[in-house]
Amino acid sequence: DSLFSDPARKVWEEIDPQVRIRLLNNVWCSNCRATGSIVIEQVRLDRGDLVLYGGCPKCGMGVIRMIETSEV
Repeated sequence: DSLFSDPARKVWEEIDPQVRIRLLNNVWCSNCRATGSIVIEQVRLDRGDLVLYGGCPKCGMGVIRMIETSEV
């Protein structure tokens, strides 16, 4: 899957599947001014933190979900 860099995939797969679902459904959209989900476009590691880049499924605005290593 080209959405994930190799290091990001390794970290993502170490997260419990139930926690992954909660993380994907806890993303702030500044346009909708609400918490919702993310349509993932790319997942990368940045200084050890997992960063999900994507869009809001309601309005299409770009959103980012950062998962600090302490959350993993």
